[in-house]
Amino acid sequence: MRPTPLLITSLGLALGACSAAPVPGYLARPADPDIRVPALAYQSISAGSATLRPAEPKDWRELNRQVGPRQ
Repeated sequence: MRPTPLLITSLGLALGACSAAPVPGYLARPADPDIRVPALAYQSISAGSATLRPAEPKDWRELNRQVGPRQ
């Protein structure tokens, strides 16, 4: 019996899924003071959020014209 390309491909994928990715040094040896680690950067927890304050009511006819089909 001759192996088919599908069988060979699936076998290769299955074996490739079993291999582990290399672990970075700062995770493998956390107590080593000579390991370089990524720099920390401050990021605000509210960065990118929109203000959702109450707004004045708008005319519903004008709002419908804005979202309706163009004539």
